[in-house]
Amino acid sequence: MCILSVVIFIILMSGCVQPKREKVPVQILDRELLAKAKVLQADTMGTFDEFIYAKKFWVYADSILIVLNKKHKDGYFVELHNLFTKENIVKLYRFGDGPDEMLSARVDMNGKTLLVNDFVKGQVAVVNLDSLLKNTTYTTLPIRHRAIGSPTAVPYGDCFLLENPYCFADENLKIEQNAPRFIVTDAKRSYVEEVKYKYYTRNVTVDGCIIMNDFNDRIIYACMHKSAMEIYDKDLNLLRMIEGPIDLKTRYSLDSESDIGIEISFKDYIPYAYLTYCTDKNYFYLSYVGDYLKIGMGMKDFPGWILKFDWDGRLVNCFSVSGCVRAISKSEKERALYVTVLNREDVPVLLKMYEDEI
Repeated sequence: MCILSVVIFIILMSGCVQPKREKVPVQILDRELLAKAKVLQADTMGTFDEFIYAKKFWVYADSILIVLNKKHKDGYFVELHNLFTKENIVKLYRFGDGPDEMLSARVDMNGKTLLVNDFVKGQVAVVNLDSLLKNTTYTTLPIRHRAIGSPTAVPYGDCFLLENPYCFADENLKIEQNAPRFIVTDAKRSYVEEVKYKYYTRNVTVDGCIIMNDFNDRIIYACMHKSAMEIYDKDLNLLRMIEGPIDLKTRYSLDSESDIGIEISFKDYIPYAYLTYCTDKNYFYLSYVGDYLKIGMGMKDFPGWILKFDWDGRLVNCFSVSGCVRAISKSEKERALYVTVLNREDVPVLLKMYEDEI
């Protein structure tokens, strides 16, 4: 029984755990740190043309290539290959609506765990990579949480922690919707929204990174559409907020005619801040954009940086990257990162970047 999570779930549903943010320390990252970002030596490991549906690459244990594919008929979302021979090891989660299939896939790698979220069906698979590599018939069926509108779920004790799509505040609009940052499922790992909110904000609030670290008693939340990060302990107490390095001014439009509440959307350009992450025992790394997606642009047109923090949210370093960073993984043998960037043809390229400066 997930006692801690059930207690938090009850409090969340009462709407009484919104942190008193004015009492929390706020760290401001200076924009100048991007201009002074370190340039790292990088080796191009390839575009891997044989993976024609590939969107992103990760490397595990310096030898296993993990591929996230676009959805395609009769195809699998996730594939594991030998990094050097490209020999297939295992394929996971066929595109489809069956019990062990998915209709969408977002992948995050946190240490030895691969999280595969299917926001369309409201489900998540938690894959232990070591167990999978020891026995390729090892299967992890997706678990339904049914929190439609919350695309990212992560394990939290015996339950799941999800971002709350109704957590929204904007000074210019004079709106502060009294919704907590997180949703916690019940002990059966299911969730039903019982609170009726005035504003429908899913269009502008979700797709952030939830980064768990049990060893250091930390939960990190990094926003995709705001230059903002929040540091929590395992009991979901907000410890610190981090803002910057670029203040993304955002304009919203409100549709009061919507039948799902007053719907809030981006009015002009879509801001992008933190996209993805990787971790080790001592640090977490976040890819950062700090720009707007404008008409005629694609993700390939974005600049890229990687920010390195310790688990208390203190900035350790900032690295510049020649392209938009779509995935990051950490070498186990070297001070190096495996980074997926998009080239000018919008094709994912895998780089190995060494943390020692050029």
